[in-house]
Amino acid sequence: MKFQCDACERLVPLETYRTEAGGLVVTCGRCGADSRVGPPAATAPRTEVPAAPAGGAALAPSPVVPVVPPSDSWSASAPMTPALRVVRSESAPLTDDALFEPPPGVCPKCVAPRREEALSCPQCGLVYVNYQPEEHPLSDVLADAWRKLAARWEDWDAHDRLMTLAVGRGELAMAGRLYRIRLARAPDDAVARRGRDEVVRRATLVVPSSVEPAGTPNVFRRLKTVAVGVGFIVVLVLAVLVFQHLRTLSAGY
Repeated sequence: MKFQCDACERLVPLETYRTEAGGLVVTCGRCGADSRVGPPAATAPRTEVPAAPAGGAALAPSPVVPVVPPSDSWSASAPMTPALRVVRSESAPLTDDALFEPPPGVCPKCVAPRREEALSCPQCGLVYVNYQPEEHPLSDVLADAWRKLAARWEDWDAHDRLMTLAVGRGELAMAGRLYRIRLARAPDDAVARRGRDEVVRRATLVVPSSVEPAGTPNVFRRLKTVAVGVGFIVVLVLAVLVFQHLRTLSAGY
């Protein structure tokens, strides 16, 4: 069992905890922030035992409805700690079909929800009967990295390395598709949702298509200078030839 820390948004194993004022407090092992669940001590249920009548046996305790003060009264004194959100990890299979193939009910290309009576995807426009899996190839490098990532899914640093690899290979769109496949199979997977959003964020960044090596402007400047010099010499030679030709024509007359 794991819980999601509201401070750093990581999935942390629920290993140790403590109780304070009738509530459960768990400390994140990554950032040290506390997450709390349960009411403060002032809201704990109370039972009252009425006094025994004179000369009679004591009456059995009767439950009394818990007295819960208004939210404005106890919120001022109770510590405002984040609510504890427990996330149960699903043991998703690590087979290639589960990792790389969209489940039934979604578009095989963009993994958007698919209606049974629809013939094409309203999101990407794919005509389902025309889908060819080989038109969207996945490199062996990215596929192997995704298999390794699935084995250590809660390690966000591993997700970051995979996205960096996908950007360097020009396969960021394919990485986003893999995250959507994971979400289609496990809709409550907070890590997959975060990974999908991070892929979208990185895709919106302006990344230059190529980087000029050092010294390139100097090379271009020198080539331009040489070209101008050669052109000037050619023009000069042509001018001399034309001048001589004109002199020859003038002498003939």
